[in-house]
Amino acid sequence: MLLDKAAEFLDNCLQPVTRWINVIGVSIGFAMILVVVFNVTSRYLFGRPLGFTVELIEIMLLALVFFGLGYAQLQKNHITVDILTLRLSQNTQAVIDFITYLLSLGVFAIITWRSAVLASGYWADGVLTDQLQIPSALLLFMVSFGSMLLFLAFLTDLFKSMAQVIRNGQCLWLMIGGVLVLALFLSPMWIDWLQWSPSVEMTGFIGIGILIVLLFSGATIGSILALVGFLGMSWARSVGAGIGLMGMTPYASTANYIMAIIPFFILMGEFCFQSGLSTDLYSSAYKWLGSRRGGLASATVVACGIFAAVTASSLATVAALSRVALPEMKKYNYHDTLATGSIVAGGSIGVLIPPSTILVFYGILTEQPIAMLLLAGILPGVLSVIYYVITVSIICRINPDLGPQGPKFNFKDKVVSLWGIWPALVLFVLVIGGMVGGVFTPTEAGAMGAFGAFLYALGKRQLNWKSLFHSLLETGRMTAMVFLIYIGTQIFGYFLAVSRFPMMVAEFAAGLPLHPSVILVIILAVYFFLGCFMGVLPLVMITVPIFFPVITALGFHPVWFGIMIVMIVEVALITPPVGMNLYIVKGVAKDIPLSTLFRGILPFLVADGARIATIIAFPQIALFLPDLM
Repeated sequence: MLLDKAAEFLDNCLQPVTRWINVIGVSIGFAMILVVVFNVTSRYLFGRPLGFTVELIEIMLLALVFFGLGYAQLQKNHITVDILTLRLSQNTQAVIDFITYLLSLGVFAIITWRSAVLASGYWADGVLTDQLQIPSALLLFMVSFGSMLLFLAFLTDLFKSMAQVIRNGQCLWLMIGGVLVLALFLSPMWIDWLQWSPSVEMTGFIGIGILIVLLFSGATIGSILALVGFLGMSWARSVGAGIGLMGMTPYASTANYIMAIIPFFILMGEFCFQSGLSTDLYSSAYKWLGSRRGGLASATVVACGIFAAVTASSLATVAALSRVALPEMKKYNYHDTLATGSIVAGGSIGVLIPPSTILVFYGILTEQPIAMLLLAGILPGVLSVIYYVITVSIICRINPDLGPQGPKFNFKDKVVSLWGIWPALVLFVLVIGGMVGGVFTPTEAGAMGAFGAFLYALGKRQLNWKSLFHSLLETGRMTAMVFLIYIGTQIFGYFLAVSRFPMMVAEFAAGLPLHPSVILVIILAVYFFLGCFMGVLPLVMITVPIFFPVITALGFHPVWFGIMIVMIVEVALITPPVGMNLYIVKGVAKDIPLSTLFRGILPFLVADGARIATIIAFPQIALFLPDLM
């Protein structure tokens, strides 16, 4: 079939091109770290900071993000919510895929076009950047080029889905789907033609409704957010305003110095993973706690907490510790429920204990100090470890067969094992201590942490060209995945601001004849429900602009609410049906049924409920360290 050949041709061309462009982007990303480290060193040792550092990092970040978008899509790494579509027949899935790819194609056709038009205008006007005097047109052409690669990746997927639909004999659905998508993109024009002028408030409700429908269609979340933002702005203001939003927002939201902290944290986690730090941490915890009932499970939880404190990633923590801890627990006849449950639950701490990328995004979206948010996550994170260890002790006291005692080690072996913890402690102090002490900005702290992890991996001789190449590729892929959602959120956020939807929700909630605590519980329940079906990052990105005005109107502390959100989405990480940590452990423990993993996590969910209740009852647990700043 012609469409299959076209898809194969595009795929064969794009795979090597996007891969190497992604490598170029992440190589620039690694150079970002060196620039920041050199700037910090020069500032403190010689009193001569590099005045152009911020602008240079913003330019390099553009390359890192937009050079990775196409590669991430070809690897199917951009985030979707497919909980519903996976339950449909393959024929129906093919039709829905065709529609969603067509929508994404339209979004990035507009972004590519508008970025190129803006770049041409900047070039004609001779616009230069402030400090480095680089033509701004080149930066916008970079955005247009990266968006074009993503457009071509979506086109490849579109051809594949079209071919599948035609093979299924559903050609009529191609026409219907195409007409629906075209009608949606042209809706601002036919609304104008019908002389129907919906209020800005009405456009807000319509936009939210369309967003909810499209989110659960399995479409790429970043594309859907951008689409609804574009359409909503076009309805509320004009088509020109919507198109203008698509042209400038991808560039403006990405070229942001504070956002460089995200790839820095990701790269730090990759280097820690490559260095074998997880093995050292587990070995130390194993020697101290392994001889107790359920001691290996408790050691796993403690090791997860420490590893999470330097990787900023729950998924990386679960992936690393499951390979180390699961074989040991099997060796000592731990029941599968306790073995897998402790790994799944322990890994979830990574979204809370700093450095936490989710807290960083919350701080950016709400304009809260990132250093204070990261500090606020420390004590609740430690409380997570304590509550999980207590849970292990209780269930092993009730049924000792679940977690038999492991081997005993003498005091000298225990003390010597602590040597494996020092790199994690040094990195944690470097990142958090540097921010608290005013030595580094949050972005600089992320770069220093990534550089420290790089040196540690080199020192352990665990980092060769192959592992470095893999780390860079993974960083580019994950950075592109995160930023696509962030760009979509920014476009959607402008529409939300115009529609006044968040303000209306806040005014409605504030006027309810309910105690503010009851409204808070309702909001947290919404987060928990959505978290059962949606990933952590998109959930926070989409909902925070809506609920944050409600929280401030009710008088709750914004930093404390950030911790509450992260704790709730932390629970979502281990809650079926979309609890990602469950499926990562399942990928390692292929012989253990998924139902066993579900049973194993239940006691830890009870511990999570007790922990959340504790932070609600005693908010000062989260606010104590930030208040010291």
